[in-house]
Amino acid sequence: MQKIKLGIIGLGLAWERLHAPALARLTDKFEIVAVCDKDHAKAQRVAASLGLSITDAYGDYNKMLSRADIEAVESLVPIKGNYETAAAVMRAEKHLIAEKPFASSPKAAHELIKIREKAGVKVMVAENVRYEEQNILIKNLLTSGQIGNPIFFIDNHIVEYRDEAKKGGFGQTEWRQDPEYAGGVIMDSGVHHVARMRFLFGDAQSVYARGRPSALSFAPYSCINGLLTFKENITGHYSFFMAGEETQAPLTGLRIFGTHGEIYLEEPHCGFVNISYKDDRPSSAITYVPGQGYYHELEDFHAALRMGSKIESTPEKALGDIETVYSLLESAKTDQPINPRQTSRLTHAYVLPRLTQYPNSRSYEKV
Repeated sequence: MQKIKLGIIGLGLAWERLHAPALARLTDKFEIVAVCDKDHAKAQRVAASLGLSITDAYGDYNKMLSRADIEAVESLVPIKGNYETAAAVMRAEKHLIAEKPFASSPKAAHELIKIREKAGVKVMVAENVRYEEQNILIKNLLTSGQIGNPIFFIDNHIVEYRDEAKKGGFGQTEWRQDPEYAGGVIMDSGVHHVARMRFLFGDAQSVYARGRPSALSFAPYSCINGLLTFKENITGHYSFFMAGEETQAPLTGLRIFGTHGEIYLEEPHCGFVNISYKDDRPSSAITYVPGQGYYHELEDFHAALRMGSKIESTPEKALGDIETVYSLLESAKTDQPINPRQTSRLTHAYVLPRLTQYPNSRSYEKV
């Protein structure tokens, strides 16, 4: 089957650790023909490592987009640049693999969808949770009624973001430590959490959230807690503590309670999903291969371009993710329940909230 000739924009950690290894397994489906990074010397080094010539390395993506041989582009730039880069790729009539979040606001995501429609190109948002094997397994268990009707869930995430950054994690990048987009790490990491909830349960209908304001540089809260309601009145508690550590084992993880049993995933890389029942059926642990989402999303994109199949992670779904993150931030700020669809109507410039925007908070924890 004909390979997709691919250009890459942005050669940072997402490229090095996530997308380059996945593309290395898919050389029968993709051929990288050009790379671009604002650090032109870096682009030249990566081009050389891929067997490309020096003329295939760019410091300006607009010049790269003028190439007729590029069929699709993978955009892996910092969140602040997602809108501008995606818009340029689509206006150049190239198909697009866009890193999450699709844009840094609902309004910008709406505008990108309009640009896609006008350009007539295919776009996949690289939200790997929609392609991770454990999440597909859990969704199939829910759809097949293995635990009856789902009623309630707990989705708990705890990370010491500063330590993770010091250990060479994604938080080490300057644009993540001092973000210029709504919510900081709540948008950057929390959008994955939201995407998984929406993948499993559908669109959120109502969000009520509270946060603990802090002096962290990378987020307006040290933790944020939300009560979310989905279709068929499925409710759940979502928590994201970004300045702590879970010291008890097993971890709280994701727990879904149904009329007939429970599904439990301790954490994405544990390799098994637990399912237990209220009746005499024995509990079991169903195994999966962790960390395959980036590989499977690229397979999905290739199938969409070559076989006309539907893309799983569409811009419309990515818009819903952004709206839900915004609803968490807006609800925590206003102490009011929010319908995520209403966030697109917000008229104020929603940049990273500063501590002075929270007059009802009497003190700010310096964690």
